Amino acid sequence: MKIAGNVRRGAAVIAALAFVVSAAVAQPAPIVATGQILDAQEGFVFFTTGDGFRINANAPILDYKTKQPTMSKIRPRLFARATFDPTNGHITAIELSSKAVPAEGDLNALRRFAIAASPPQPNPDLAPATPGVTKSGTLAFSREPLNGRPVLVTFTVQVPPSTGFADVVYISTDLSGWNPQAIRMDRIDALHYRVVRKLSSGTVFYYRYTRGSQSTAERAQNGLEAAPRQLEILNLDVKDKADVVYHWGDEQLNGPAGNPLAVPTPYNPNPFGNLPPNPHRPQPTPPH
Repeated sequence: MKIAGNVRRGAAVIAALAFVVSAAVAQPAPIVATGQILDAQEGFVFFTTGDGFRINANAPILDYKTKQPTMSKIRPRLFARATFDPTNGHITAIELSSKAVPAEGDLNALRRFAIAASPPQPNPDLAPATPGVTKSGTLAFSREPLNGRPVLVTFTVQVPPSTGFADVVYISTDLSGWNPQAIRMDRIDALHYRVVRKLSSGTVFYYRYTRGSQSTAERAQNGLEAAPRQLEILNLDVKDKADVVYHWGDEQLNGPAGNPLAVPTPYNPNPFGNLPPNPHRPQPTPPH
């Protein structure tokens, strides 16, 4: 009987170990990837790849070097090593560094977990009105109101090749009184800048891109001043807005411009550098 009892206990232990091993094998390993942070808002972390991921409320924030908890906040331009839950793609831990960290994993491979805009909904302000009947028996039309909830909007702009490497691009808005440095953007590569902002649904947002002053504000493709851009914020969770700037206001589209008040002289026969040659124009007297 004692031997039989030991055999049964041994079988139970083996079965328990087998269950633990099988559970460990069945549990997928966490996914780790590194990248640079673009922004963090409303429980989401956005990377400069343009992808955003939800971060768990209790996810530990660690120092990349020490692997110990840090008081640093998740903010733009920091580098991060993020650990993702393989089942839902949520960030379960994040390590921050002020300096670039070695490449690890692939954020592009995690795009299946990246947040996307809410399912498309018709704009209630543009949708056909829904007829109804009032108490008096007359027809009335009603529209579903926009709910005013915050929407995370990612602005990405492609700038012209003439943009200097050290230039900073801003978004000037009607909400800021057209301050040319209202919203600073982050450069993500040679020709693209990006920023994430929270706007309430129902907002009609007017804006234009600048390089820090009114004289450097963007111009239309034909080189002329264009009307401000317009964006209507609908009932979404997130929204991506991609734009292209063709010219800046301080670009010389047709070569160097001369002084409009200049007068041709023997020492400066062509003050307007972009004019075609004229054989009748006075030429400087050669030295004796």
